[in-house]
Amino acid sequence: MFKIQFRDGRSEAVVLESPGKTIGKGDVNDIVIDADGVNGFHADIKVDGDTFIISDVNSKSGTRVNGTGIDTPTQLSVGDVIEIGGVELEMVEETGASKTLVLSGTALLQAGADCWSVVADSGLERGQVIPVTDRIEIGRALECDISILEPALSRKHAELEPLGPDLIVRDLGSVNGTYVNGEKIEDEHTLKEGDVLQFGQIRFIVSAP
Repeated sequence: MFKIQFRDGRSEAVVLESPGKTIGKGDVNDIVIDADGVNGFHADIKVDGDTFIISDVNSKSGTRVNGTGIDTPTQLSVGDVIEIGGVELEMVEETGASKTLVLSGTALLQAGADCWSVVADSGLERGQVIPVTDRIEIGRALECDISILEPALSRKHAELEPLGPDLIVRDLGSVNGTYVNGEKIEDEHTLKEGDVLQFGQIRFIVSAP
């Protein structure tokens, strides 16, 4: 299954199905980008089997694929990055029922209800509870306590740490950012019960002790 996903994780990935998908600022589009410089109907991706062709629809700011502006229909492949209005989209392939989360170290500790935890809210792992009893590192690298296997994440992306009565999330200089309730955090943020924590396409619900 092939999809187009926002590299900053702002919206859910969109499955590429025949006959295709449109990209633009208006809600009538399959992929909506609400940003300056994006036309109401900006680009079009045609799908024919396993062939994906993107075209710019005479937009003012243009459409770029892998950093190069396109002026003719261009074939897309897995890993290609589309840039429209400063927003980056990536073509990815979802291969069956493989897991997205890999837990190790502190994230595998068993804990009762007297500690902070995060609950997976997307993917096959939805509902999985991860206790946070100590500092937990999150990223694409397998040595992280919570490894999230998707390309939008940096190798060392963010960390969670309980400090006194609080739970702190820190972004570790990631490329695509860490989001709390849909807002990108600058450095660190104090979490509260029910907050939605997002890394790429993976969301967690914060649960207080």
